[in-house]
Amino acid sequence: MFEFASYCEENIYKLVECHINSTSLKHYTVIFLSNSSKCIPVFSQKIQRSPINPAVWDYHVILAYHPNHSLEELLQQSESGEEIEQQSFEPAITKSYIYDLDTTIQTFPCPFPTYFAQTFSPPPSSAFEDPLDRMLLQMAVSKDIYSRYFRLIPASDYLEYFKSGRDHMKDKEGCWRAEPPVWDVIVGSKATGDSFEDYIDFKGCESRTEALEYEKEYLGIIVGEKRLWEVFGGGMPPDVELLDLMTRTVPEEGLSKEEASATDGFLIFAEASVPSVGASGLQEPTIPG
Repeated sequence: MFEFASYCEENIYKLVECHINSTSLKHYTVIFLSNSSKCIPVFSQKIQRSPINPAVWDYHVILAYHPNHSLEELLQQSESGEEIEQQSFEPAITKSYIYDLDTTIQTFPCPFPTYFAQTFSPPPSSAFEDPLDRMLLQMAVSKDIYSRYFRLIPASDYLEYFKSGRDHMKDKEGCWRAEPPVWDVIVGSKATGDSFEDYIDFKGCESRTEALEYEKEYLGIIVGEKRLWEVFGGGMPPDVELLDLMTRTVPEEGLSKEEASATDGFLIFAEASVPSVGASGLQEPTIPG
């Protein structure tokens, strides 16, 4: 599979379109990450200039795989409290996995709890020369302007309604900011206008209730970080100390043979290895162009 930098929304589309059987689509959810300020810190990314400081995306797109339930079932379970509310990191809670084509986490797809810890929390204190630096970084990325929100879209809807003219990747002179993919512009079978702009519209997400977009059900729902954990991780979200512990101790386990067969034989291994940690001091976050 070809992968094109800065076109994560199309990379994920092609991953679903070309490698996932239609009968399995209900077990996949496309997730857009962003917020109203279009400024979200994300760790364990290939584009990071330092393994300690996060990349700061305006938006990002990943894919969740949940072999035991559909997205609707996961939402209902987490709302009704069927899952045990406890501080637990066991992937067996819901058995969800994440495909992120820009991650440096070596296990691919990655168990959701591991992905959650290493992507939305700074590296453990042992990665810093001064443990206090981790606390300062955590405080910095915890500001409201950096709050992460997530648009959850059933993969089947994404295939049908996604359309992008790639205008957002051109500068004022009409030149490409990044080389476009080799495939034609994507137009879903039910797409009308340029739905990409709708997918990355997170205006007012901080005050939105969990409901389908008005008259645009294909856009799915927007949830916060805590709700994301409840849906794909199960139970209560872990606190910073437990995230730190998990980052150090959770084994990098992949899918079982039975679960791997359910992915239609599609398993990608990350091209980049986890970078060594040795940076000193804090730097400004990387803002990809």
